[in-house]
Amino acid sequence: AANQRTMIQIPVGPFVMGGREEDSPRNERPAHSVYLSAYFIGKYPVTNMDYREFVQCTDHKQPIHWQRGTYPTGLGHHPVVNVSWQDARAYATWRGARLPTETEWEKAARGTDERHYPWGNRFVDGERCNSCNQVGATTQVTEYADGQSEYGVWDMCGNVYEWCADYYDEDYYKISPSSNPKGPDGGQERVVRSGCYQDTRAVLRVTHREGVNEVATRENIGFRIAMDADGSSSPPRSDAVPEAAS
Repeated sequence: AANQRTMIQIPVGPFVMGGREEDSPRNERPAHSVYLSAYFIGKYPVTNMDYREFVQCTDHKQPIHWQRGTYPTGLGHHPVVNVSWQDARAYATWRGARLPTETEWEKAARGTDERHYPWGNRFVDGERCNSCNQVGATTQVTEYADGQSEYGVWDMCGNVYEWCADYYDEDYYKISPSSNPKGPDGGQERVVRSGCYQDTRAVLRVTHREGVNEVATRENIGFRIAMDADGSSSPPRSDAVPEAAS
């Protein structure tokens, strides 16, 4: 089965980050070109099954809704939730990885053609992501094959919000460096991206950004991991997908 060692390489180069539209929220403006070094990002969000291995190996505290060290029956291939930013960072470190920067997250979701959603510009309820409360809960990370980004990254829209490494500042784009930005030096909150299963199309755009306190745990926030692509340690490449839910 695939696990979080399944990574996708995102190539070096520039892309446009943020929204150009007049009605784009203030925190998404201005649109700006950003140059990123190559990097790896998780093909899927970290699943309950992945996170259980971490909990069992490290004695890290389990998510609040788990019982006796494991997730609710049938949710092995759903994204792990009720994890704080600090929990997510601890998992990433245990994997020899890190959390993606906000910019890395957006490029992996958006590509280089300024699309609104990972798959393009057209949004149809229920077709390409878990949204609009149609399911009312999380779904498997492999549920929506038609929702992947142009790089083949899954589940970057809807299902659960995803923690990013950066502190959140609604005005950061006005001062963001044009190469490999890492976010503000400090702040009260960390960035979350992607919208969740409860959200409607406006929140699900790949440019949408919010801040959440890093110690908060919510039933609609998860994460995926990332790694530098410096050539010293290429993660295993695999097109395997998780087997059917246990």
